[in-house]
Amino acid sequence: MNKFDAPIPGENFTSDTKNYPWHRPPEFNDLDAAIDEIAKKLLDEDSAVGILTMLEGGVTIVELTDMFLTSGMGAGKWTLDFALLLAGPTSHILYLMAKSYGIECDLGIDDKTPKITKSFFDGFKPIDAKKAKAAVNKVDVKQVKQPTGFMAAGQKGAY
Repeated sequence: MNKFDAPIPGENFTSDTKNYPWHRPPEFNDLDAAIDEIAKKLLDEDSAVGILTMLEGGVTIVELTDMFLTSGMGAGKWTLDFALLLAGPTSHILYLMAKSYGIECDLGIDDKTPKITKSFFDGFKPIDAKKAKAAVNKVDVKQVKQPTGFMAAGQKGAY
């Protein structure tokens, strides 16, 4: 391995700054306009079906908000700082969607993680290495399909 085969320090400052959406100025810098666009996207019929399905499946409001706003940052819609300002209104829209559909959803703000104690680990069953290896060998990766619909939102132009 050649120690000198690495980027030159500061090389990133001389590269083209328009390579990625997050290298350009964000699309939204007005909070009200961004919230309107978010509401339009979340309340779209196709998006709403996916969102409500995930909420019904146990995905928390916080997790959905994080996924949505992070994909928007990757698409160049807003900056990280702006996403923090949008988190409250976005999660509220998601909560209202769930409530109006009659879904009892978890907001994701309560810390329900179990405390790590000896008795926590005593509850685990030992894993048989031979059975685990046999189970892993049964997995056919060629049968795994690319995500479609709402789950593919992080891919190619979706936010």
